[in-house]
Amino acid sequence: MGIFNIFKKKKEESTFPENELEISLMNAATDASARKDFYTKLLWNELVVLSSGHNESEEGVRILEKDTEVKFITFENGQIPVFTSANRIFDKGIIKEEVPFIAMKGQNLFEVAKGATFILNPYSDYGKELLPQELENLLNGSIFEQSNEMTIQEETEVLMGQPSEYPTELVKALSGLFKEHQNVKAAYLAIVKMDKSEKLPHLMIAIDVEGNISSVTSKAGPLAEKHIGKEEIVDFIQIENNGGISDYFLNETKPFYKRR
Repeated sequence: MGIFNIFKKKKEESTFPENELEISLMNAATDASARKDFYTKLLWNELVVLSSGHNESEEGVRILEKDTEVKFITFENGQIPVFTSANRIFDKGIIKEEVPFIAMKGQNLFEVAKGATFILNPYSDYGKELLPQELENLLNGSIFEQSNEMTIQEETEVLMGQPSEYPTELVKALSGLFKEHQNVKAAYLAIVKMDKSEKLPHLMIAIDVEGNISSVTSKAGPLAEKHIGKEEIVDFIQIENNGGISDYFLNETKPFYKRR
């Protein structure tokens, strides 16, 4: 008996997206600013992985418990298929019968199978290859350094101003973090709109820091995410003394944090 005809049940009809992780995956496919949210949800939400070694009496979702030994189904190329929900297994009718699977939080799954390459939603319109180094960066948090930083090209037209509603809680949280980093001299904020690239302005935090800004943003990015709405974006840049966008922060605003 093959692994794909162990359980003889028809799948229930469903539509994509059907949970927050799938929404974030869909958004990240076309919006680079949404990738941080996708990675966060991928880490903390429940994923579904095909398993072997179970019998028909164990049909359905199985929650992995401590010290439980499991075997994951892999494709011929060594990739492990993983899904954002059980219904994604059956997209496009490639798999027609139900199969044994285990539900695991993303963090636990990637730690259990460190070094493996995963393929997310291999039968769906929205999927992604997850490489070992990418997952290692996700687990240690360094991937958020890339997600929370940006480079502004000289030819980009930038519109800047101050928010009508001051983000008090965000500023308070970031100020507390910056106090722990002696290399942070000051921090400023503004709302920014990149012409032709976004409909609404978003928040930008400019940090005057000694050394590489990534030592700060690796913590500032995830912290900021807790104090903004689901549709909001916060970008981080490093103050430079060579003109450009830094001049606005230095000459037109006052820092919300300044090292004493």
